[in-house]
Amino acid sequence: MNRSGIGGDIINFPAHKRKDAVSTRREIDHILLACTIILVIIGLVMVLSASYYSAMHSGNIYSYFWMQAFGAALGLLAIFAITNFLNYRLISRFAWGFYIITNILLVLTLFFGREVNGAIRWLDIPGTGFGFQPSEFAKVAVILLLAVYLSEKISRANTFRGLLGYAAIAALPIVLVMMGRNLSTVIIIAAIAFIMLFLASPYFWRFIIVGATGIAAVVGLLWADLRWGILGGFRGQRFATWQDPFLDPQGTGFQSIQSLFAVASGGLFGRGLGNSMQKMYYLPESQNDFIFAIIIEELGLFGGGIILMLFGIIVWRGMRAAMNARDTLSMLIAAGITTMIAVQVIINVGVVTNTIPNTGIPLPFISYGGTSIAVMMAAVGILLNITRYPKEN
Repeated sequence: MNRSGIGGDIINFPAHKRKDAVSTRREIDHILLACTIILVIIGLVMVLSASYYSAMHSGNIYSYFWMQAFGAALGLLAIFAITNFLNYRLISRFAWGFYIITNILLVLTLFFGREVNGAIRWLDIPGTGFGFQPSEFAKVAVILLLAVYLSEKISRANTFRGLLGYAAIAALPIVLVMMGRNLSTVIIIAAIAFIMLFLASPYFWRFIIVGATGIAAVVGLLWADLRWGILGGFRGQRFATWQDPFLDPQGTGFQSIQSLFAVASGGLFGRGLGNSMQKMYYLPESQNDFIFAIIIEELGLFGGGIILMLFGIIVWRGMRAAMNARDTLSMLIAAGITTMIAVQVIINVGVVTNTIPNTGIPLPFISYGGTSIAVMMAAVGILLNITRYPKEN
């Protein structure tokens, strides 16, 4: 495989052909769009189902639903605008600005952010009652800037100086997010950077070393948190009880146990939409990180399998877009966005089934969170824009 850019880079086109090559548009990937919209609709239904019991205490059982619908509407508007009125190469021109603004927001979050479940993620907009998570923007900002950085000079992936610059771009938001004790987003950004570098460089052996070092670093952080509480203590405790949640059934193992009960009680076809018992009495954050457990409890393994199949199609179409990309820039952006979606799905499902330690990762397009769904849909808009400009046959 040509690691310098699947399909060849646009900078190699003859000068008189470059304008036509960039401006020629084709139909977007309708399969990718359809799967995304279906998942968003399923997410809206399941957020309503999973949240209505807890929302009753606020006096409005639709409060979570309307907030999620607002985020989905913003995401749909972003998809329409990015797909129809922008070119992915124009998007890349704003990469540095978007990256700088995102990091400024991450710094502001550290000083003025709101702490939720031990992590400082939310930055409230004064006087509005609304807030957002800058860490969600950080994922896309890193994807765009790393793609621009490597596509400008692909040899940067093969030199020590180039790799230092690459690492610095990824490291700044990682450090800021880590200071906010948001380890799950750190893992996602690191995975995105790793995969994008893997695609751009022909040296396979260095990725084994980097991957092993990254895993060792995460395990080391969790061990240090368990022993000295450097991340607040609870993340290390979660890691310790992951192997046997029943060691602390009323503490750090509680969510995992209740999630497993929800999955086990769903059977093949589930209890029926709206009939979950876990969301009423036992499972915290049922509309957020553990919504997949409620999906399986109400819709069964059959419903959960359909959702995973839809995610599988999105990942397939995303990688197909990367393979058919016209240049290195679009290839790396497509691969980065697809990696972001795939990693979040894997981690979320892994947490719900207790396959991996508990960490707060939303299920893309489905979990409650206006910032998450809007940013994720905007990222799909960029991916759809890339499918408009495939490589020339």
